[in-house]
Amino acid sequence: MINSTDGQDQVISKTASRKPWGSIAFVAVVLVAAVWFIWPTLQQWAGGVPNVEAQSITRSEVFRGTLVRDVAVNGKLVAANAPTLYSSESGQVTLLAKPGDIVEEGAIVATISSPELQSLIKQATAKLESLKTAASRGELTDLESQLDLERVLDTAQVRIKASTRELARAELSFKKQVISEIDLVSKRDAKLESELLFQHALKRVELAKKRLEFENQTRALSVQRQQLIVDELQRRVELLNVRTPVNGVVGNWLVQKQERVADTQAIMTVVDLSQYEAELSVPEFYADDLGLGLDVQMKITGKSLIGKVISVSPEVKNNQVMVRVSVDNFADIQLRQNQRLNARIEFEKKENVLMVKRGGFLASHGGQTAYVINGEYAQQTPISLGAQSVEFIEVISGLKAGDSIISSSTVEFDSHSAILLN
Repeated sequence: MINSTDGQDQVISKTASRKPWGSIAFVAVVLVAAVWFIWPTLQQWAGGVPNVEAQSITRSEVFRGTLVRDVAVNGKLVAANAPTLYSSESGQVTLLAKPGDIVEEGAIVATISSPELQSLIKQATAKLESLKTAASRGELTDLESQLDLERVLDTAQVRIKASTRELARAELSFKKQVISEIDLVSKRDAKLESELLFQHALKRVELAKKRLEFENQTRALSVQRQQLIVDELQRRVELLNVRTPVNGVVGNWLVQKQERVADTQAIMTVVDLSQYEAELSVPEFYADDLGLGLDVQMKITGKSLIGKVISVSPEVKNNQVMVRVSVDNFADIQLRQNQRLNARIEFEKKENVLMVKRGGFLASHGGQTAYVINGEYAQQTPISLGAQSVEFIEVISGLKAGDSIISSSTVEFDSHSAILLN
């Protein structure tokens, strides 16, 4: 019979053991802290809310103020009066003033040598003298003709007197019956004939005076017409001296010295530095808003100038509309021709307008939504925008004064209705 192993067993007494409450409490605290820190991330992950660094965005506050609807453009400064001088005749030009020279109004800056014009004026002057001589000769001839007619008139008058005396003697003789009645009638006919001759001579003298007066007028008109031709040629000769029409500075030579120029060819430019205008290029998009009298703010070399639109080009070139602006109060600024400048054309002013600064958020959803910041979150909110300026844009609805929005680009997260800002 085989014995059991009871003899080898050892009885162990059971002792009461302590529960690890401290370890359990420590583990619980660690778990709670971990949940506390990762809970926003878990909540964001569960709700699909992206996490964005606050430093990567730009915030702008919505406020009320005066909105100036304007556009920023570039342009250049041009002299309001910069005439180009042209040659009046073809010939050889001599330039007397150099670019940069200061000239006064009426000063001769160039001369043109035109032998053809000189020859023409000599010929015209000689013809004028010939006509004057012919007119003087005609006057002498008219005086001689008039003298002859007056002699005939005087002769007729003498015959009248003689016939009158003969008739008186014949009548006396007839009464004494010294002569016959036939002789008396003959004397009466002779007196009548002498009277008719006198009347005819008188009419011829009157007609001759009118004819001579008409011929004198004709000769005078011929001389006057030729004098006008000579005056016109002299005027053209005077224009060979090219004079500046304004006080200013000689700009550029458009021809070379002693060059042969054609009629009406440009020679040089003169710039009047007392008046300036700005020539601005405005995008075609704003063409309908342009108008005369609009205020323009300009900056040249860091200094501000004020002007008004004085002309708008009726055509569009290269998607740009050319606008001319007056420049006022530039006495303290050194201006130069074709100097570049920046300008802002003001279209209208709106008082007490709710507005916000422009930014990249306008590119998202066509500017119809914006992210309104509320604490650590930014909620996408529908908005409606109105007039725009260079810096600000009008808010019609969706926002109120004091709201803060993300004005920078929201392309990276614009598909989410809300974001969390770290």
